[in-house]
Amino acid sequence: MPSSQSAAVLEPWLDTECLRMRDGVEVITGAGGRTMLVSPAGRYLNISPSGLAILRALGEGMTGAELMTSLADRFPAQEESIRTVVPDFLTDLRRAEVLNLEPPARAGTDRVTRLSKLDLVKRFPLLAEPGRLAGPVARLLALVPVRLLCALLLAVPAVALPLAVLALTSGAGAGRPEPWMPAVAIGAMLVQVLLHESCHAVAMCYNRVPPRDAGVGLMFYLLPIAYVDRTNSYRHQGRFGRVLISLVGPINDLFWAGVSATVVLTCGGEPAQFCRMLLVFQLLSLITNLNPLFPTDGYHAIEAAVGAINMRGRALAFVLHRLARKPLPLYLRSLSRRARAGYLVYITVSLLLAATTGLAILVNLAWLVVGLAS
Repeated sequence: MPSSQSAAVLEPWLDTECLRMRDGVEVITGAGGRTMLVSPAGRYLNISPSGLAILRALGEGMTGAELMTSLADRFPAQEESIRTVVPDFLTDLRRAEVLNLEPPARAGTDRVTRLSKLDLVKRFPLLAEPGRLAGPVARLLALVPVRLLCALLLAVPAVALPLAVLALTSGAGAGRPEPWMPAVAIGAMLVQVLLHESCHAVAMCYNRVPPRDAGVGLMFYLLPIAYVDRTNSYRHQGRFGRVLISLVGPINDLFWAGVSATVVLTCGGEPAQFCRMLLVFQLLSLITNLNPLFPTDGYHAIEAAVGAINMRGRALAFVLHRLARKPLPLYLRSLSRRARAGYLVYITVSLLLAATTGLAILVNLAWLVVGLAS
């Protein structure tokens, strides 16, 4: 969240408005045992014990200025820090729709922060409670021993990846595509996407956190996708469960890639040729979906595995503020050198992976167009 307040000059609302927690804000113990706030709009935010204590103190009907005076009287040695940090903290809470005031209008100088928080997917909800459909499947899976279920999930990439590599390097099914193949391959990919998202919904129900909704969306406001809203996975405290929720979709994709590779290696003629094309589509889609720069399954799995919250947004905010030479937001000011270096590496590697994947997609599209035209 951005930071623009000054210790010397307070915004008028901090001096005049009685502040309190907005009605409907929920305090939970969420991912990794963290204390989190859930806004009425369903946004999850980390909050420290001291931050939560400040927020609850506002319930006594204080203004921001009165709160700072009270804290300064209790901790006189930290008065300068209190008068510098608390205005930023309260402004951040207001922008996150946690306080009883409407969020302030964004200033033009806040464009860097807005860019770091840009949602790359335009969503169109179609199903309000996907858990109703996914729940019965999750209950059946709950009857399977956990170790057996994990072994089956791990077996999919262990078998499918070598098969895919072997199929693509063997030369089987190579050749000019038939005119009907691209359209059928696109249809098959759409079915696979629906199964992919259904797996996410089942995994959420299996871990007893309800998916919010499901529907279709436009990635980068251009590419059509299906989605299941998994924001409520932050309610699940265990890392493994959140990793599972993120990775069951890609595991589903690998399963079908393994099926395509098997057809390429065991059949000849048009079936092998078609499945080779489909396999390329499947692998490019999988790699794109694992890029941690975007709000993809790969990003959410890494975030869950390392126990981070909003890692992508924080890294983007840090890098963009540094590039724009603007002051860091309050929540990024205390980053260690190791964390700063980690954010730089994370963004750099993600960009390189995105560029490589984009080039591979363009090369394969060119091959497909040339093959169909010749």
